Amino acid sequence: MVYLKDPVCVKQALLVALEVLPENKYSQLKQIVAFIPNTVGRTNWEVPKKLRERVLSFITEFKQMKTYLWLREDFKNALYDLEIQLNRKIS
Repeated sequence: MVYLKDPVCVKQALLVALEVLPENKYSQLKQIVAFIPNTVGRTNWEVPKKLRERVLSFITEFKQMKTYLWLREDFKNALYDLEIQLNRKIS
């Protein structure tokens, strides 16, 4: 489980990433992102254990694209926070 400070921001950042990365490679993540609540304020998001590494590789691959450089700062910060939390869960 990860804690999201701004779930809407995280969800939108992941949706942007899903648009530019190969759909066939990350189709399962699109379904997972749909479960992020559209609420204002801090919330929990349960990322299945078997998908944690997949989400991390997804974020890493997205960070290497030009689209990431043009992303809003709050979206970048949300992805960074998510990445840190997922790294802790895997270690």
